[in-house]
Amino acid sequence: MERLKKIMLAVDKINLFTGHVMVYVLLLAVLVISFEVMMRYLFNMPTNWGHEAMTLLFAILYITLGGFCHYYRGHVRVDILYSSLSERGRAILDVFTSVFFFIYILALTYFCWEFYWSSQTMEAGGKIFGVTVPGEMSFTDWGPPLYCVKFMMPLGGVLLLAQGINWFIRDLHMAVTGRGL
Repeated sequence: MERLKKIMLAVDKINLFTGHVMVYVLLLAVLVISFEVMMRYLFNMPTNWGHEAMTLLFAILYITLGGFCHYYRGHVRVDILYSSLSERGRAILDVFTSVFFFIYILALTYFCWEFYWSSQTMEAGGKIFGVTVPGEMSFTDWGPPLYCVKFMMPLGGVLLLAQGINWFIRDLHMAVTGRGL
């Protein structure tokens, strides 16, 4: 049991660390879009990379923060029945509904991996610092690699899945024993 608790604590810490790192990614996205807006409207010199960089940064944020949000149980719930239940009743309901969660997250992670892998193995002929690299590149003038951003999708799915397993174990323990883990 102690080993399981250590693994669960490690998953919690990884998701919390990811959330704290993503604060800086958000800050970078805000700085990039602020720079783009300033260049476009104050100096009439729009950048060709600002909007795309901001979009890619927000995509990374959106997909990787699922586990962080689930750590705090911040996802949307239908609270009509849930809030009126005892803590044990909520745990029983969460165990029952976790089946749907796991089906969704496993499918999401699988298809995100397929999406990423097709991007990674694409022969787009892109060059970074003069070196030809495999993988999908953006078709814009800036042309950043997209496969590294698409890798964040299955990674985010794995982080959310791991946090979901943590909550499932805690809920199952609460449902069976009536005590928190």
